[in-house]
Amino acid sequence: MVQDGVGALLDSLRPMAVWQPPVLEIPGYRPLLHPEADFHVTGRPFLLAPSVFCGPVPQLFASPQANTVLMVYPALNNPVHATALWASPTDTRQADAPVPPALSALLGRTRAIVLCVIADHPACTTTQLAQRAGISPASASEHATTLRSAGLTTLTRERKAALHTLTHLGLTLLNTNGSAPVGS
Repeated sequence: MVQDGVGALLDSLRPMAVWQPPVLEIPGYRPLLHPEADFHVTGRPFLLAPSVFCGPVPQLFASPQANTVLMVYPALNNPVHATALWASPTDTRQADAPVPPALSALLGRTRAIVLCVIADHPACTTTQLAQRAGISPASASEHATTLRSAGLTTLTRERKAALHTLTHLGLTLLNTNGSAPVGS
C-alpha cells in the first residue's frame, strides 16, 4: 500500500473482492440486512481484517450509527493454504524429500515428480514447476492439469500467473506409505 496506494491494496484482494474504482465488488456476498441494497462506505474509515477463521466470502460489518466499516476476509486466497496452517507435523511433507517409489509406480515418474514439486513449493507458477521438475513448461502444465483433474492439486490465478498447490487429498496420497492392506 505504501508503494502503490489504496487502489493496489484493494486490487490485491482478487478474486475475493474486485476493485473497480470507485466500487469494491464482493462476488457471492449477500448482506443479512437489506440484501437488495448496496453497502456504501463513502466518508467512513474502512478497516481490512484478514482472518483464517472466516469463510471464503469476505464479510462487511457496520451499524447505522457506527462510523467505521470492517471487512473481514480470508487471510489466504487459497483455502488449501489456510488448512496448511492447522496441519499437524504428520500431515506435512518434508521439503525436497525423495519421490516415493510407490507413487512413481502409480502415477508415472514425471507426474509423481510434479506432484512432489507442488507439495514442496506451494503456490509455484507453471514456469517454476517446470524448472524444478526438469521438464518443459508445456509438459508441466499438462501434468498439473491431470493432477488437478484427479483432485490432487488446485490452481489459483494471480494476475497472469497460474499458482499450483497441493490439496488435502494430494497430501494424504504423498503421506501414505503403502503398508496398509487394500480395503482397510
